Amino acid sequence: MNYEDAHQLGRLILKLANTLIKNRNRHLEALGLTTSQADSLQYFLANPKSTVTDLKDYLEITHQTARGLVQRIEEKGLVSLTPSVVDGRCRSISPTENGKDLGVKMAHNREMTVLRLLSGMTEEEQETFYRLLKMAYENIKNEEKEMLS
Repeated sequence: MNYEDAHQLGRLILKLANTLIKNRNRHLEALGLTTSQADSLQYFLANPKSTVTDLKDYLEITHQTARGLVQRIEEKGLVSLTPSVVDGRCRSISPTENGKDLGVKMAHNREMTVLRLLSGMTEEEQETFYRLLKMAYENIKNEEKEMLS
């Protein structure tokens, strides 16, 4: 691939990423959530009865930031905290019915975005797109790890 083609490909990838991020932010704003709150709720939907420490480790953020996120989504009635049966110092966090309902709405928005993204592609093209996108992600992720070592 020559320099100009590589440049155009890079710009197209950035435009797609920025468009997807704007789309997600618009959907989440309509649901009254920030991206961090949505990511936190998604974590607790997939991992009920987890703790703030679990969220901290998953999102790779500070404990204080994780506590703040949990507090905000609890205030919105999306999760509930109960004392842990294992360690009384910890609280288990689980989604409420409102949190589960919001999770369904977020999943619907995600599905609609994916359908738009794949629109006009044959099933074979969709499979190829997915395979190549996954490969590209792994290549960049591996490069990041190599740079850190």
